[in-house]
Amino acid sequence: MLWTAFLAAIVILIIGLCFGKLIEPTLELEIAKWVVMGLVIIGILEGFIGMGVGGIIYHFWYEKRNRK
Repeated sequence: MLWTAFLAAIVILIIGLCFGKLIEPTLELEIAKWVVMGLVIIGILEGFIGMGVGGIIYHFWYEKRNRK
């Protein structure tokens, strides 16, 4: 799951550097906004991949092997 968070953080960083605009009154608030937004996006991705892909791998690999 660490690779998902790492890749998502890199993508968010690249998007922020290329397309980010200064909307907040100070640069510190803008950086804090991007950090919080990145953590939320990483959390959502971790949830989807952990439940979806992890469940599929568990079902097709571990359960089928232990049914015998």
